[in-house]
Amino acid sequence: MDHRQLATDVLRSVGGKENINKVTHCVTRLRFELKNSKIPNAEEIKAMDGVLTVIQQGGQYQVVIGNQVVPVFNELSSLLGDMSHTESSNDVQGEKKSLFDRFTSMISGVFMPVMGALAASGIIKGLLACLSAFGALTATDGTYIVLNAIGDALFYFFPIFLGSSAAKYFGLNQYVGMIIGGSMVYPALVNFVGSEHQLTFLGLPMNMMNYTSSVFPAIVAVWFASLLNRVIEKRITQGFRYFLAPFIVLLVTVPLTLFIIGPVITYLSNGLADITTAIYNFNPILAGLVLGGPWILIVMFGLHWAFIPIFINNMATVGYDSVMGLLAANQFAMAGAALAFGLRARDKQMKTLGISTGGTALLGVSEPALYGVLLPQKKPLIMAIIGGSIGGVIGGAFLSKVYAFAPSGVFGIPGAVNPQGIDSGFYGYVLQMAVGLVVGFILTYLWGYQTRTKSGELATQGTTDAISVSGIEGTDEGSSSSVAKTEMIVCSPVSGEVVDLASVADEAFSSEAMGKGIAVIPSSGTIVSPVDGVVTTITRSRHAIAIIGNDGVEVLIHVGLDTVKLKGEGFSLKVQEGDSVNVGDVLMEVDLTKISEKGLHVITPVIITNSGSYSSIRGIGTQQISAGAPLISIKV
Repeated sequence: MDHRQLATDVLRSVGGKENINKVTHCVTRLRFELKNSKIPNAEEIKAMDGVLTVIQQGGQYQVVIGNQVVPVFNELSSLLGDMSHTESSNDVQGEKKSLFDRFTSMISGVFMPVMGALAASGIIKGLLACLSAFGALTATDGTYIVLNAIGDALFYFFPIFLGSSAAKYFGLNQYVGMIIGGSMVYPALVNFVGSEHQLTFLGLPMNMMNYTSSVFPAIVAVWFASLLNRVIEKRITQGFRYFLAPFIVLLVTVPLTLFIIGPVITYLSNGLADITTAIYNFNPILAGLVLGGPWILIVMFGLHWAFIPIFINNMATVGYDSVMGLLAANQFAMAGAALAFGLRARDKQMKTLGISTGGTALLGVSEPALYGVLLPQKKPLIMAIIGGSIGGVIGGAFLSKVYAFAPSGVFGIPGAVNPQGIDSGFYGYVLQMAVGLVVGFILTYLWGYQTRTKSGELATQGTTDAISVSGIEGTDEGSSSSVAKTEMIVCSPVSGEVVDLASVADEAFSSEAMGKGIAVIPSSGTIVSPVDGVVTTITRSRHAIAIIGNDGVEVLIHVGLDTVKLKGEGFSLKVQEGDSVNVGDVLMEVDLTKISEKGLHVITPVIITNSGSYSSIRGIGTQQISAGAPLISIKV
């Protein structure tokens, strides 16, 4: 699916930007509030690649996308420009999140827009270091100077780029954020760093510091500016707000940043770099063992975003990052485990999956291998973690470091080249990649692949399907191949009356556009997990939860119809995205009475969103069911 093209086509078909009062999204659909709802051609939109159906209800024109709604919404927001109302309808005022969750969300929101360009710049800087080390180029060569400008521009002017992305995240005009970042690296001000002549502002002396390549000062400064902007805009009439608010914000924020915010955050940043280096130096081999393999899990749960600014900050303050020097092996260990799985598999589809995802992992894209092979099969994941830790020990023993922020996989190799010349740390960095690949491959090939024999007992060879199997038939006598029949069970997330999807008063569900499944009319407000797996998506309005089972089945629990309108009222979450759950674990408590009082239906569809992956999906057949009891039978 081309997300950009789909967003463009939908925008055109609903009448363009001029016909939109508001657009939001929930877990499955774009929700338009249009000025003229007669303009869109529903049949034209339904025929678009990626659109499941179109629904008009509750004053909204709803375009049902399914699992890809978020990237389509993001592209739509980009096309709409600065329309401030193009925010997710999942936002709930006052929703409580842990400080760490808010921090990681902020970091990912600020850094994600620049990650691709940052990785590309890192590769260029690494290649220049290689060319310089082998004598192919010198720092005075014109070619070197041009390439160095390309590779170093983003990093040198980092406060400007971070000012832009931070402003977008915090709801401030992006150009105001860029001015704040640009002021911090303005040449005339940078010239006063270390100068005998002290810079003063309104007669007050400034402690000028060099903010080129810095990370945290610009983010904190823009955050402060966004808070100030909200206060100012409430006190200025609409006619003057356009220019007067930025004027006041800049006039206050930039001097305050140069006086206080910048120096304080810089001292803290330097302290953070010193702490990280001290931990590494305490025992780099132990650090490699502890971080090398488990880093896979840290990435899987999205916790790595908390470390990204620390890595970049270390490069800015000390010229390199030590921890990243221990993390090269886990990428290759995942590749090795996936490749071994593919070679052992007899099933053609699983063989192709393992080999192809293993290859992409070598190139730095690990998600297909992680979520398509390692996580569903479990044992290859364990073997990859072991391989990553053993490789991390090698990196620690050679004191490997990373000098330029580059992507994972083979493209990350240039980033480990010391600008002063190739050293033992570089060889250790490459060696740990090889060790991770070999160990992950061998362990998975020998012990990380399970199957069932004719008697049904587990063995370490042959074929396997999903993890959660309730019955497998062995080979018939005289047959040259085995035929496996796999059945998976999805349990009911709630107690109540079981009904067909056709009875759901929402075409997106009743037409099975979202996928096949069953609906339950709840008698209790306790919602539990229907499978063993991981919570992948929770709408901020809390009315819907998506879970991917350990066997790969994707389940959507949609509590009530149009309950997104409640904006979280009456829903009490007990889990967070990324949490591992088992059948029967409580996901949320729902006030069914409140839903009914608002005139909304409480009927809860339970949808298998990847229905196309299975040959048969059917209800178990009971009319009354308890939460945690078998509800849906799935056959591969």
